Amino acid sequence: MFPLFEFMFWAQLYGSATMNNLLCLSVFLALVYVRGLTWDFTSEVLVIVIVCIVMGVFGSLRTTFPLWTCFIAFVLYPFSLVLVYILDYWYGWS
Repeated sequence: MFPLFEFMFWAQLYGSATMNNLLCLSVFLALVYVRGLTWDFTSEVLVIVIVCIVMGVFGSLRTTFPLWTCFIAFVLYPFSLVLVYILDYWYGWS
């Protein structure tokens, strides 16, 4: 009974995180479209999508998470900052 409860708990967390990300991104995109704002966030959105895909794939392949798996999430934060810097200043994305 306990593993089923644990699976449902993690499924709810992943579902709510996915819905939150999709809702916030869609509201943001709708505001940009409706107000006719210029789009200067390509690199940031790409990095967010990459981090979400990496964590989503990693989370969907496991049912239990050892302690070392938290370091993957911690490493993705500086990786995302470096990737945004590289895309913005070396490749000129805006």
